[in-house]
Amino acid sequence: MSVDTPANQPIAKPTAPSTLERWFPIAVWLPKYKWGPFVGLDLIAAVSVAALLIPESMGYASVAGVPAQIGLYAAPLALVGYALFGGSRLVVYAAAGSVAAVSAGVVGGLHAKSTSQAVTFTVALTLAAGAIFVVAGLAKMGWISNFMSKAVMAGFICAMAIGIIVGQLGHLTGIHESSGNTFQQLWSVLSKISSWNWTATVLGILAIILIFGLQRFAPKVPAALTAVILTSIYVAAASPNIKLVKKIPRGLPSFTFPTGISTATWVTLITGGCVVALVGFSEGWGSVTTMARKTHSGDPDSNQEFRAFGAGLIGAGILGGMPVTGSLSKSAAAESAGAKSQMSNIFLAIVVLLTLAFLAPLFQWLPEACLGAVVINAMWGSASPMKVVDFWKVDRVDFGLGVITGLVVLSTTLLKGMLVGIFLSLIYLVFRVSFPGRAELGRDAKTGEFEAREWIHGAKKGAGDPDAQPVPGVMIYRFDSPLIYSNSEAFKQTGEQFLIDAAAKGPLPKTLVIDFEEVFYTDVSGAGALSSLHNYAERYGVGVSLARLHSQTRETLAADGVLKEIGEDRIYDSVQDAVAAASQTEVGA
Repeated sequence: MSVDTPANQPIAKPTAPSTLERWFPIAVWLPKYKWGPFVGLDLIAAVSVAALLIPESMGYASVAGVPAQIGLYAAPLALVGYALFGGSRLVVYAAAGSVAAVSAGVVGGLHAKSTSQAVTFTVALTLAAGAIFVVAGLAKMGWISNFMSKAVMAGFICAMAIGIIVGQLGHLTGIHESSGNTFQQLWSVLSKISSWNWTATVLGILAIILIFGLQRFAPKVPAALTAVILTSIYVAAASPNIKLVKKIPRGLPSFTFPTGISTATWVTLITGGCVVALVGFSEGWGSVTTMARKTHSGDPDSNQEFRAFGAGLIGAGILGGMPVTGSLSKSAAAESAGAKSQMSNIFLAIVVLLTLAFLAPLFQWLPEACLGAVVINAMWGSASPMKVVDFWKVDRVDFGLGVITGLVVLSTTLLKGMLVGIFLSLIYLVFRVSFPGRAELGRDAKTGEFEAREWIHGAKKGAGDPDAQPVPGVMIYRFDSPLIYSNSEAFKQTGEQFLIDAAAKGPLPKTLVIDFEEVFYTDVSGAGALSSLHNYAERYGVGVSLARLHSQTRETLAADGVLKEIGEDRIYDSVQDAVAAASQTEVGA
């Protein structure tokens, strides 16, 4: 009797998610929630993540330039909003350093006249970013996520994290550093060393050592919360002359909507909201995809995540909070603590509300130096330049884009750095499309497959498979891109150069086979370039054949008359067929 194994069991047919699953995932998983086995694990995970989220949210509020409670106000409905609409069962949606820094840049540019006005602008920015996400999700613009340059975002996030760390040095040393770019802020702190509050400095350094030490040697101990508790106990007992976090109002946040904002300011906030959305989605999408891989839950839907991110931001805004996004560190902490579903984040929202309702007065002894230490620890991993350096091994142009973006962020502002990064990404995209991969193919002596003998990509040239041998009398040319106006000249010139190089090495081939497998779209310019290459080859007695034409490409070439020039009888379903026909012609000749 045989035993079924995963290898011989039938594979279930993939099914598309229903409308209910796409729009309200909670309505699908909540009725199936296993309250007995799961509720305890999700509750424990919520308490564990709260130990990280609460001090970090307060720290990120200081990064955003608003009172500490604004970071806490953002959490409850942000968590619930994502739980209602998000596709990931473990992603934690809360305040983060990236969006806090962007918020600080946008709101700082509006020159708020008071702290309350700065809070109003921050809340309005949060709502604007949320609305942008919702509109983008409804318009199914999730494809935008495919066009974010990883190198540019890596450079941006690394520089942003360094800037945040430098910005916390003032809290750590007990001085008020001057405004300006990151280099100017660093010099301001170092040049005022005689004015440092050494009690605050030592306390902050000890908090940093404690947090990193606990994470390294006792990872199950809530490091940030431990530092907060111990430093608060010291302040309550010793009353040192250091700056403390302003008293957090006790009680639950109320629903709010920003008023008294001029139309011109709203335009600025909406523009800034686009940047918050871009940066927030870059970090949040990374969290979603990483957790999807860890939990084997399939590919996430970017349109669904757009809507979920928007719901979370709007939830944060209507409770008077700051911008939020998906946090990989908190999501990983939730997974490590045994979280099973978004129910852990609903419990987490309740823990934050209970903290505001009953424990808020305890934060009156929290020193700013400790909060700075918490933020420095949280941003330390993102500040590592290794993610940018890694691009050097893969693509040095990508590496250069990341470095330039990072330097602009450090020497100017986050917003200018983002704009420069987007501009560089677009320029590089145009370059890549204009000079795509091109190769001369040969037959691999071992496998019989057609592989690159020589390739060109962008400005790079190289040798391909050493086992790929030329086919007598035939040259095979592959073009790895849609054939359009921006690269039509490169297509024609490369084909001509391949023929010139072949003539320099020996007799010209009788047939030029062009592999069109990657040419899934052609415009009029592309058709014209193919016609020109065909005419060039004919002048030297070289016939042209086309292999693996897509239907749209074929229609365009037929409408432009190029197929008639080449001949319908020279169109083949595969490179193998085209080469075989050319070889028979060569033998017959």
